[in-house]
Amino acid sequence: NIPILTLTNVNGYKATVEEEKSIAIASSKLTYAFAEATVPKVNIIVGKAYGTAYVTMNSKHIGADLVFALPDAQIGMMDPDLAPQIMYEKEAEKVRKEKAAEYAALQSSAEAAAKRGYVDSIIEPETVRKHAIYSFEMLFTKRESRPSKKHGTV
Repeated sequence: NIPILTLTNVNGYKATVEEEKSIAIASSKLTYAFAEATVPKVNIIVGKAYGTAYVTMNSKHIGADLVFALPDAQIGMMDPDLAPQIMYEKEAEKVRKEKAAEYAALQSSAEAAAKRGYVDSIIEPETVRKHAIYSFEMLFTKRESRPSKKHGTV
């Protein structure tokens, strides 16, 4: 019955042949553990949070009770510098840089994530401790009853 506090700063998964052999199983076990936990779960995004690696790290999508982000946090599906390389690969470098700036503002900022409901609040770095304490005090009486099942899926 220990509450979970996650500090998230993840660029994504390492894409090597060796890592691809084990990352799917490891990430699915971590996602399952977070999703099945019935204790209070708080996530603070302190840096980058990209793609499925972010979802695995106690995101709102898998059941975090509260998610906070620092103002300069970057939250999205991919790094804003990489997205235009895929979407505008045949365009000039100047166009790709402009599109990267647009993508960062529209898709990867903490404000954009808060507007989409991925983040509950954007907090200043000096208030992280206060928000974590307040969150756990608020969630102290959390009780989550789930239907009993004989086996998990992982």
